Amino acid sequence: MHHVVIIGGGYGGLKALGVLSGKKGIKVTLVDHHPYHFLQTEGYDLIAGKVPFDSTIIGLRSLCAGFADNVEFLHAAAKDVDFDEKKVLFEEGEPLSYDYLIIAAGAVTRFFESIEGLRNYSYGVKSLRGALKLKEFFEQELYKRLESTSHAKECYSILIGGAGLSGVEIAAEMQAYFNRYYRSNALACGKLRIHLVSGDETILKGLHPSVVKAATKRLQDLGVVLHRGSHIVKVKEKAAMLENGESIPFDFMIFTGGITAAPFVKALKAEHNRIGQLVVNSFLQIPGYEEVYAVGDAADLKDTAGRRVPPTAQTAEQSGVDAAENILAHIEKRQLFVSDIKIKGLAIALGGTYAIIDSGRFRIYGFAAYVGKKAIEKLYKLPLRLKAREGFKRLRVCTKK
Repeated sequence: MHHVVIIGGGYGGLKALGVLSGKKGIKVTLVDHHPYHFLQTEGYDLIAGKVPFDSTIIGLRSLCAGFADNVEFLHAAAKDVDFDEKKVLFEEGEPLSYDYLIIAAGAVTRFFESIEGLRNYSYGVKSLRGALKLKEFFEQELYKRLESTSHAKECYSILIGGAGLSGVEIAAEMQAYFNRYYRSNALACGKLRIHLVSGDETILKGLHPSVVKAATKRLQDLGVVLHRGSHIVKVKEKAAMLENGESIPFDFMIFTGGITAAPFVKALKAEHNRIGQLVVNSFLQIPGYEEVYAVGDAADLKDTAGRRVPPTAQTAEQSGVDAAENILAHIEKRQLFVSDIKIKGLAIALGGTYAIIDSGRFRIYGFAAYVGKKAIEKLYKLPLRLKAREGFKRLRVCTKK
């Protein structure tokens, strides 16, 4: 019996789990310090009040029980890996031995040390905790304006540092939500001001010019204030300074300007890139340890031409599948295959029922793209929810026995 341990129940880890579940002669243990899978693609809808809290998470214990009898879930915080002894070490409890290991522990927001005060006065939203923190602030501010005449005419500002996909989607969703709320409740109060800061001359750097143009217009139509061509250099308690001398006041600040590997990944005794991701070979193995693989945001992923691929859900999923398939090939003494990760297109939510889909060959804008984006999200989460539902039934039966 080959024991495969997967550390991390994110997009890459779950795709690897799906490949390995039900395979004869293999036992799979999924390890995560959270008991849930956070649907990051729906985190922005949660912040904007478009979906309930429970729609953004899927319980990992039920999900694992719904996959196959050879899959189990361990709710524990891994602190290290002894690669030579083939053991995962935990903050509490006994070590866990493995024959094969997939490290899919993801990444966190990178708060640049060079920006004074950034870590102290801003929040990331890659985690459920960060999303809930912003949602709480947002709703409290709206409530204050309903209940208090002294606050009714106040303006308040949210500053978003970083105008990549995450920053743009958050800005659009929140501004659209506030605009709708403002109109429907006929509030006689100062408007919400969302400031989106891009250090580059444009938002969504690297995307097709027509996508950038349409997204820029959409943000401006919503009322988002764009600051382009100047980086944030300092953050104080209620204001951020840009390198051009401009000062932007805020009541709440979100930073989406980069990622860094999770602390657990950074601490591993292996080769890392400059942001702490694990260096892997073309088969997604950690050099020197052919039984250890790294996927998703935990790995320095590259395409077959040696170019880094962006850290997205789809690249995490592809790498998770590739790593699991290579483990099966290794067990069956077949030739491993080179991982060829490609971006197959992007879907960008831009508030309300407006989105953009860029397939690389054609682009769709507006409501049609919104429908397409929601269909893509549903195709991902529906099978997982069905498995979790089936797993919950199995767990209830076991508990009754």
